[in-house]
Amino acid sequence: MSSTIGFIGLGLMGKPMALNLLKKGFPVVVHSRSRGPVDELVGAGATAANSPADIAKAATRIVTMLPDGPDVSLVLEGQ
Repeated sequence: MSSTIGFIGLGLMGKPMALNLLKKGFPVVVHSRSRGPVDELVGAGATAANSPADIAKAATRIVTMLPDGPDVSLVLEGQ
């Protein structure tokens, strides 16, 4: 598959969704504030990114699974 999926936010909804993309064979690049879910997904075949900006550089599609509007603004408008 040619599309690399970037996934930002690996909480209760994000982690299972990213795992399902991996199971379907998509290359997935992940980032989250908590390192535990990132490490778990890397163990399942994902690639870790150091920041949302790194996700934007690596992915052709990006999914954000964040708790609320201010968090989305911080990710989209932050460094």
